[in-house]
Amino acid sequence: MALQETQLEDGSIAVTVDGKPLVCAACSNDRYRERGSLLNSRGGEFFGFAWADQKATNFICTKCGYIHWFPI
Repeated sequence: MALQETQLEDGSIAVTVDGKPLVCAACSNDRYRERGSLLNSRGGEFFGFAWADQKATNFICTKCGYIHWFPI
């Protein structure tokens, strides 16, 4: 899966996924903020290896706050 981000003048970003625009599933907005998340597992937390768990990129809709998750 190929994600491409375009920085917009208002500070938000537009995202395309495999060449198609990412449109919010909740409100049809097309502008986002980005953050990263760690997808923790119980074993990783228990043994102190949470840093090795899978990561995800999140695109947060600037209109309604819906979060789109993309595991890396």
